[in-house]
Amino acid sequence: MPESQPPAQHATLSPAPPAAKRIPTQHAYPHAVSHDTDYYHWMKDTSKDRLANKPLVGMLEAENAYAKQVHLTPNSPLTDAVYTEFLARIEETDQDVPHFRDPFWYYTRTVEGLQYPIHCRKKQTMDADEEVYLDANLLTQFEYIDIGSSVVSPSHALLAYSLDTEGDEIYTIKFKNLETGEALENVIENTDGSIVWNKDNTVIFYSVLDALHRPTKLYRHVVGTTQAEDVLMYENADEQFWMSIGKSGSGRFLIVSLNSSLTSEVHFLDLENESSTLTCFSPREFRHRYEIEHQGDHFYILTDGGGQFLNKKLQRVGIESTERRLWQDVLPYNPFKELCDMTAFEKFIVVEERAEGLLRLRILDPKAPEDSYLLPFEDAIFHAETCSSRVQNYADDKFRFLYTNQLTPTKTMEYNVSTKSSLLLKQKPIPGGFDPSPYTLKRIQVPIPAETQVKAPFDTPVATEIPVTLLYRTDLLNPDGKNKLYLYGYGSYGVCLDPAFSSNIFSYVDRGIVVAYAHIRGGGELGRGWYETGKFLHKKNTFTDFVACAEHLVSQKITRHELMAIEGASAGGLLMGAVLNLKPDIAHCAIAGVPFVDVINTMMDPSIPLTVNEYEEWGNPNEKEYFDYMLSYSPYDNVREGVLYPNLFVKAGLNDPRVQYWEPAKWVAKLRALGTQGSNGERVMILDCKMGSGHFGASGRYGYLKEKAGEYAFVIWQLEEAVKKVNSQ
Repeated sequence: MPESQPPAQHATLSPAPPAAKRIPTQHAYPHAVSHDTDYYHWMKDTSKDRLANKPLVGMLEAENAYAKQVHLTPNSPLTDAVYTEFLARIEETDQDVPHFRDPFWYYTRTVEGLQYPIHCRKKQTMDADEEVYLDANLLTQFEYIDIGSSVVSPSHALLAYSLDTEGDEIYTIKFKNLETGEALENVIENTDGSIVWNKDNTVIFYSVLDALHRPTKLYRHVVGTTQAEDVLMYENADEQFWMSIGKSGSGRFLIVSLNSSLTSEVHFLDLENESSTLTCFSPREFRHRYEIEHQGDHFYILTDGGGQFLNKKLQRVGIESTERRLWQDVLPYNPFKELCDMTAFEKFIVVEERAEGLLRLRILDPKAPEDSYLLPFEDAIFHAETCSSRVQNYADDKFRFLYTNQLTPTKTMEYNVSTKSSLLLKQKPIPGGFDPSPYTLKRIQVPIPAETQVKAPFDTPVATEIPVTLLYRTDLLNPDGKNKLYLYGYGSYGVCLDPAFSSNIFSYVDRGIVVAYAHIRGGGELGRGWYETGKFLHKKNTFTDFVACAEHLVSQKITRHELMAIEGASAGGLLMGAVLNLKPDIAHCAIAGVPFVDVINTMMDPSIPLTVNEYEEWGNPNEKEYFDYMLSYSPYDNVREGVLYPNLFVKAGLNDPRVQYWEPAKWVAKLRALGTQGSNGERVMILDCKMGSGHFGASGRYGYLKEKAGEYAFVIWQLEEAVKKVNSQ
C-alpha cells in the first residue's frame, strides 16, 4: 500500500440527500400504453441559456453540494493522496517524438504546472531555436479548452486550429500567420473541429454542424475571406449518417466519409487537380460498409461486401474508375480475423488486424500480397497500432507504431520494412522507472450461458466465451476470495477495451484491488460478430455478459460481490444502470459516468443531438418491436422499488452534447424516490454535475487527474468499508 496514503475518512451519512420536486408528465408515445409517469421530465432544458433556469440550476447545485458533503469534502485527504500518486507516476515536463515535415521538426511538449501541451517546431535540426506556434495555456480566460485540430499549411506559413471553450464540442476555427505571429481576423464558427488544407497555402475544407449537432455541410474556405463567402461543396441530408473529413496518407486526396452504424459512402477530391470535383467513390447501399486509402495508381478498400465479409476484406481499384464491379481482391477473406484499419505508404501498406481479442500489424507489399506478414511480438497480451498519418512519411520505407499493454508503458516504435527491424524511439517515462515484476497480467475466459448465445449475421464465426483481463499485485492476492475487485465494462458501438498502460490504475492495484476488464458483447474485441450479437434486439447480451463475468469472478474465488466495485461511462453508464436493475447485489459500489440511462425518452426525441444517428445502434423506437425491447432494459424505466442498490457515484456535464445532463439527474432522483438507497440511508447515492464542461469532464490534464482522483477515492473508500463489514461477519 502506498506509504503516503492517509486513512479513508468515514464520511457521515447524516446529511439528507436532495429530494427533487415531482411534476407528473405522461409521454404521448404511440406504443406506450402503460408507460410510467415521468416525474422528473421537468429537468430537461434544451435551451442554450439553461444556466438562467433557476429551479434546474438550484437542483444541480444542491446535488453538487450533497456530493461534497458526503464524499468529496470528507474524503479530500484520500483524494489528495491519490492525486499525488497520479502525479508521481507521470513525467510532468516531457516531449513527444518529433516528426519531420521539410524543413521543420514538429512536436508537442508539456511543462510541469501547465495544463495543456505546447505545440512547437524547429527548423532543419532539433538543435535549432524553438518556435512555439500554439500554446493553449495562454488562454487563461476560459475554464474549458479543447484544441480539436491544429494543422500547419503545406507551406508552413499558416496555422489553422479549432477551439472549443464550453465542452459542447462546437469548435471555432482560427488562423495564425506563423511568419509574423499575428492572428488573422476572420474565424469560422460552428464547426466539428476538423480541418484539411489544400495542397497550397490558401484553402481549407471544414464541416459545419446542424441543429442536431451533426456535421452536415462541407465547405471550402479561402484564407483571408469571411465565412459568408465560403463555398458549399456537399450537404448530407440523411440524419442517420455522420460526416467526417480527412486527407489520404499520400496527401493527394480529400476524403469525405459518410457513415451510419451499418452503411458507408465515401467521396473524394483530387487536391492536385484544380479542375477536379468531389466524386462519389461508391454510392451507399444499405449494410455495405467500406473505407478507402490511396497509393499510387490505386485506391485500397476495406469492405464488408454488404455484410457477407462481416470482418472485412482488402480490395483495390484504379483511381480513374472506382465502380464496385471493378474492385479486386488483395487479401482473401478470413472470417476469424477482422481488418480494422490500414495506412498506405508509397511502397507498402500496414493493415491493423484483430484476432483473438488483440490488435496486431500486418505488412503488405502490394506487388506480392501473398507474402504479407505480421510483426512479431513476445507478449501474450498486447496492443499495437499505427501512429497518425500526420507523423508518418508517405515516401519512407519506415513507419511509426505504438505498442503497449497494462504492464508496458506505451512505446513509440519505428519499423523499417526494408531491413525488417524495429527501433524504439521513445517509451512513456515513469519517474523512477516501472518494474512489472510484482504484478500479474492475464486473461480468463467466461462461458456465455447457452440461453444467450446467438448467431452472428452471415454465419460469421463468433466466440462462446467472454474474455476478462485481470491485473493484480501477485503478493497481495488472497486465495480465499476475499479480494477487493474493480470491474470495468463498456460493450457498445464495437468499441474495444484494448490492453493499454495506465499509470493511474496502480493506485488501485497497489492497494490490493484486483482490476478486471470485461470484454463483453456489443464491444468489438472479438470482431464485428461480437459487436453485432450485442446490439439491436440482442442488446441485453451486453448486460447479461457483464453479470456472467462478475459471477464467474466470484465462483472462481477471486472476489465476492460484496467486495466488488463496478464502473462504466456513457454507453457503459447504460451498462451500469441495466446491470443494477438486473442484479442489484452485483457489487458494493458503482460509478456511472455520464450514463445513457433514459433510453426511451431520449430515443423518442429526434430533436436531441445524435438521436436519429443512433437508430442503427439501439433500434428505432417508433417501431413497436424495438420500443418494447428498449423499454424492457431502459435503466430509468426499470428501477426496482424498495430494492437495495449499491453505493453509487454518478457523473454528469451540463454542456454534454452526447449524453445530456438530465439523464443522470433524473435517474438519481428516481433511484432515491423509489428507496434504492435503503429506508435508513444505508447506501450513498451522489450526483456530481460539472457546470462548465461536457462529456469528457475537465479539459486540462491536472483538472482531469483531480476529477479522476475523486472517483478513485470513492471506490477505495467504499471497498475499505466493505472489507470492514466482511471481516466483522
